[in-house]
Amino acid sequence: MRTSLRNGFALLALSSLVLSGCAAEAILEPLDEPVIVVEEEVIIDVPRHPLTGVELGSSVVSGPSIAVKIDNTSSGRPQVGIASADIVYEELVEGGVTRYLAVFHTTIPDEVGPVRSGRPQDAGIVPSYDGIFVFSGVGNSNVREIIRGSGLKLVEHDTSGGTPDAPYFFRSNRKPAPWNLHIKSAELAVTYADLPSPAQQFDFVSDTSESTAVLEGEDAESITAVFSKGIESIWKYDTATGVYLKFLTNGSPDVDADGTQISATNVVIFTPNYFDVEALPSAQIAGTMETAYIATGGKIVSGLFDATVVGDPIVLTHSDGTPVYLGTGKTFVLLPPGAGSIAGGVTPGTLSFGPVGAEQTRSL
Repeated sequence: MRTSLRNGFALLALSSLVLSGCAAEAILEPLDEPVIVVEEEVIIDVPRHPLTGVELGSSVVSGPSIAVKIDNTSSGRPQVGIASADIVYEELVEGGVTRYLAVFHTTIPDEVGPVRSGRPQDAGIVPSYDGIFVFSGVGNSNVREIIRGSGLKLVEHDTSGGTPDAPYFFRSNRKPAPWNLHIKSAELAVTYADLPSPAQQFDFVSDTSESTAVLEGEDAESITAVFSKGIESIWKYDTATGVYLKFLTNGSPDVDADGTQISATNVVIFTPNYFDVEALPSAQIAGTMETAYIATGGKIVSGLFDATVVGDPIVLTHSDGTPVYLGTGKTFVLLPPGAGSIAGGVTPGTLSFGPVGAEQTRSL
């Protein structure tokens, strides 16, 4: 929202002094130059929800975000609660499969699952949210120390030594172990309601037609990011709802356990390089700046993701540093491996986009 403060011209009045008398002449004071006050425009940012960009109006954001590490294999699908997340990261892990890091704040479901173990790359993503990070454990104690360095409130299901937050975890009857560990996320949010709210993560516009991708981008009705070993993240733009819908490789809708198809207003593709950290393939996010692709409203534009300030929110920009604006709503961030990836068993990913049936493919 732009508010202009307009100041009119200030003009000093002329005064004249007339001397009386039969031979007196009128004497005028010297003419002063007008004093001009230059008009200034002050831009006032609209208060927005920090994760979705929705205008808040008189509402006030409170309470922490909750980030949950969630399984994304055929054994773990359909996930519970993921359709409610404000921002979701899809990351490559060992074995050539992906997992989700789902961040909740606008709506926190009663339960979320299946909860899986954390990875070193999570420590490069979660700090900017300044909230709670939920995970089921780690590959080894060194990974736990890496994650502890994030400074967040960690809620871990540590089967070896227990945890003070153990009562919030439970085993669902939906699936067998290890794909049945869930978190009572709504209760967790109430318990830690005094923790700070998340910071603004991206730049948004209220009208999707004014987003950077729509104004400047190429057609992207179909988007497919290929991770290592052929794992795909597939999205189709739905003109009726103005969002991207997620699909499985077999063409069926990718749905939450309640039947809601996973969707996002914005699909953002980062191209991080993967390295082995504690023998685990990990995306190097924190401290880097790499190519990004940003899709909104059926269009896609290339830019950069800037994570050079460790712990600060990731910034999306053009190559000249000017902001890239997203549409208000949910955002899905894909992390296929970049060209410089050297982690064991990891090969650089690809990105395909365009009109359905006429997609172009780019190496990442």
